[in-house]
Amino acid sequence: MLHSLKRFCSRYPVTALFLAVAVGLFLAVQAYRISHRTSGQNGFDDALWKLGAVQPLVFVHDHPLIEEKDYPTGGPFDLWAGEWWRILVSGFHHGDILHLVMNCVAIAFLGHLIESVMRRWVYVLFLILATFISLLPEYYWEHYPVGLSGAAFAMFGMLILLRQTNEHIAEVFTEREIHWGLGWLFLCFVLTYLGIMNIANAAHVAGFLYGLLAGVVLTNQSRFASLLRYAFVVSHLLLIPATWLVCHPYWNGKYYWYLARHSDDLDQRIAYLKTGVKLSPGEPKIGAELALSLYRTEKVPFDSWETILQSLKRNRSYEKGVDLARLIWKQFDSDEQKAKALKKMSEIFGSESEAWSDRLQLAQTEMVQTDAPPPGVGDGPTGDLLFLNRSNSQKKSLKPRDLTAPPVDPGSPQSAVEGVTL
Repeated sequence: MLHSLKRFCSRYPVTALFLAVAVGLFLAVQAYRISHRTSGQNGFDDALWKLGAVQPLVFVHDHPLIEEKDYPTGGPFDLWAGEWWRILVSGFHHGDILHLVMNCVAIAFLGHLIESVMRRWVYVLFLILATFISLLPEYYWEHYPVGLSGAAFAMFGMLILLRQTNEHIAEVFTEREIHWGLGWLFLCFVLTYLGIMNIANAAHVAGFLYGLLAGVVLTNQSRFASLLRYAFVVSHLLLIPATWLVCHPYWNGKYYWYLARHSDDLDQRIAYLKTGVKLSPGEPKIGAELALSLYRTEKVPFDSWETILQSLKRNRSYEKGVDLARLIWKQFDSDEQKAKALKKMSEIFGSESEAWSDRLQLAQTEMVQTDAPPPGVGDGPTGDLLFLNRSNSQKKSLKPRDLTAPPVDPGSPQSAVEGVTL
């Protein structure tokens, strides 16, 4: 077996090197876990992140932006910071040994056919581009896959065209292999739909289409072949704006929360958070942080009061938002201010206003005490209150008449904090 492996590496060095990187990274992840004494999925995800893979904050447990463990606002923050190379590195990582072996076997079989008929430097570029391009659609849909299956499907798509002009490839890569490959592509959709496996189908399809297109360009023998190849090469420049959009997802509210966290200007931070709330109203932390930022700018915090109530209406389970609402209520000194605040509550909650009044303890004389700065003080990040120790705050508050009011509606997708299934 060792002799066969050595012969394969000498005859197909590019394919062998491609697989060696994947195997090496898999071993490096295991070594990292052993050296740092981490176990389970959390330790595995941390190792992937440390070794260059794209991982959203919810899967990384020592990321510098993590401050709230219960309901963090997730996202691929390193990617948003411009570390686009993590997309390519993610392709060489794998979820487990079975995932690695399946991709290695497929790429070894497909690769030895392609490498024998293609210039090595062209083959290297094809593999790298296929890996990168196949993963891009996954990030547009906020998926964070790992693995070389997208590149494998690109090789599969290319061979469908190459077999038409190469007799040796046609003898080895037969109709049976094509049916098996297409069947697996379809089966992956079924397994994902049934919830049996979470498979990066967008990467498979993108890789397959890229491979087909590359195959059409390579096998074209018409008088327009040179023009077609030139257009194909130039079209890769579109990767620049495509990658920029992945790193700057202006349609994602969590991205604006990330920008707000890195802005030193309070007005700019508020503008980012308002956009974030508009785009992702179901993200409780964005709404709460906007309310707290507004609170710092107001003498009488009516805007922050309205903001936190709107956020709580959409995210009923966010107890730290309840803490913030209680803090803001304490700033209404006069009966006139309180009446105006209660009117706003009635407009927002309607028939549930009384239940929310009970939950927020508006009728109690003793409210939750916090160390949050008063309005207008400080210009740093506004996350202090969002990470209060709830056990301490509850000791200082009176028990409301109905701690469960208003009830969480299991039938409403807006009744729970993101990530909690009811």
